Amino acid sequence: MEDKQFEKEKKELAKLDKIAAKPLPLHYLGIIMVVLTIIYVVDEITSNMNAAMQPYVLFDLFNIASRSVDSAEYKSAFNLVAPIQQISTLLMVITPFYKALADRFGRRIFLMINTIGMGLGMLVVMTSTGVVQYIVGMVCMLFFTPNDMQVLYIMETAPKEKRATYSFIAKGVALMSVSLIGVFSKMFLNDSDPGSWRMVYFIPVVSAIVIGALSYFFVRETPVFLEQRRGYLRMTPEERAAKAKEDDQNATSEDGGVFKAIRFIFTNKQLRWIFIAGFVFFATTFYTSYYSTVLEGAMGTEMVATMLVIYPFFNGIMTILAGMFSDKLGRKKVCLLLGSIAIIGLLVFVIACRMGLGPVVAAIGYGCSIGGLWSMSDTLILTMPAESSPSGMRSSVMGTISVFIGAGMFIGQFAFLGINALDIVPMDALFLIICIPFMVISLIILMTQVKETSGVDLEKVTADTFK
Repeated sequence: MEDKQFEKEKKELAKLDKIAAKPLPLHYLGIIMVVLTIIYVVDEITSNMNAAMQPYVLFDLFNIASRSVDSAEYKSAFNLVAPIQQISTLLMVITPFYKALADRFGRRIFLMINTIGMGLGMLVVMTSTGVVQYIVGMVCMLFFTPNDMQVLYIMETAPKEKRATYSFIAKGVALMSVSLIGVFSKMFLNDSDPGSWRMVYFIPVVSAIVIGALSYFFVRETPVFLEQRRGYLRMTPEERAAKAKEDDQNATSEDGGVFKAIRFIFTNKQLRWIFIAGFVFFATTFYTSYYSTVLEGAMGTEMVATMLVIYPFFNGIMTILAGMFSDKLGRKKVCLLLGSIAIIGLLVFVIACRMGLGPVVAAIGYGCSIGGLWSMSDTLILTMPAESSPSGMRSSVMGTISVFIGAGMFIGQFAFLGINALDIVPMDALFLIICIPFMVISLIILMTQVKETSGVDLEKVTADTFK
């Protein structure tokens, strides 16, 4: 058995050595950034599609003739689907086990699988004829979108001094592309045709499947993974056993795996406080799932479509600026700025909807708010955990901590859904009541307990780097 394992690892090492020795194509960094940015576009459109289309899907699947979000029929459908949707996302606990596989088998194959998986999830939603199929499609989309393999790719490929800049520029472009949802809505949505929302999904579905398949041929394995995996395969069984024993004694294991990642997160002070700050902050992200209901109640379908076209540009601009300032100011200072913008933007959005200030003002407020919200979230859930973890367990830590931090969303979601079901506080007012205190608490924790990670060399990060 050991001989077979040795032969298998020997072949794997030879294959990886061959890949590492092969010279990169001319302008490879530019090529891979274009491909990864397109994948990011697919990811962001997938992430935002369900929230944008929710009212129209419910109108269709529940045969709501009034097409009013204030009707008793819509509120009944919403109160049925929203809790089921949240409970079904508990299946996401398997996400870290899936993402940890990238520490063993590489990033490339999972980049392809994630992208195609998003397309298939949207396809299931697009063709749904009932609530069960709709929920299944949403769960599929929710499973693949948080993995963010394109982010790990950028971080392990880009120059360390430009790591955040590259990541946030790619995401900024992707977020601006979310305006395509608004464009498709203007093209296809028709109040007289309840099923017209399905065509809004069509182009994103085809794009996700095609670019996912093509990525396998245009993208090479990341240099950081190649170095880490080859180093492990070169070790003798005795060396591995000795290292494992030493790591176990010192609680400094740098090998991947979900359970090792869990132990590392909670025994490492840096990651533990990142988790706490992220958990609290993620309790505020629920409003991004229900903003379209507030919009539909404040303005007509045509004005909502206009807002859906405009807000992604402010979201994208905020994200690009966040990346540029993140490398210059550091992760903590930029989070303070982003969190403040998220709060102010949310206030503007709610006021615009309540006072009838129109789709442009609402778009500016919402775009800036979620630009700050998700840029800070990405810093807490992706950038800082990645920069605080050894390469051998980086993907495992990122996958595991994303689930733990993401669990904070359930706190906010269930608090919101529970109070909203009582129908005693308007939905937009609940956004402010729940979000602002949690955002402030998270920022205080981040500024006082977490160490700065900007500029670290990912290949040199060890379990003791931030002790």
